[in-house]
Amino acid sequence: MLEETVLIEPLPVHRDANGWWSHPEYLSEFDDEITEEQFSDWCKRHQVETKITYMEGDVPVEVFDAYMDDGQVNCSAWAIQHPAEPGWFILSIHDAEDGPVCIWGRRVSP
Repeated sequence: MLEETVLIEPLPVHRDANGWWSHPEYLSEFDDEITEEQFSDWCKRHQVETKITYMEGDVPVEVFDAYMDDGQVNCSAWAIQHPAEPGWFILSIHDAEDGPVCIWGRRVSP
């Protein structure tokens, strides 16, 4: 059975007090952990390509080091830089193994 394609539309990003946010449709059918194959399939079904901005490369070193060393859970001071190419929108801002990440999405043709 083919799963229905649900195109994800950009939404206004309203980060919580700690700086996190996820599009309500971003990986909504999965629990916490998914495989690369599942993620690739999800992107194809939703007709998006993705890219990642890592907080580590997007803020001064001392800001990132303080975040990692102090065990902070707050990345609200991170002013995420928008990709230069057009069409990108935020899918998720969340913590990952190597610190906070911003997952960007952009529409692709099927």
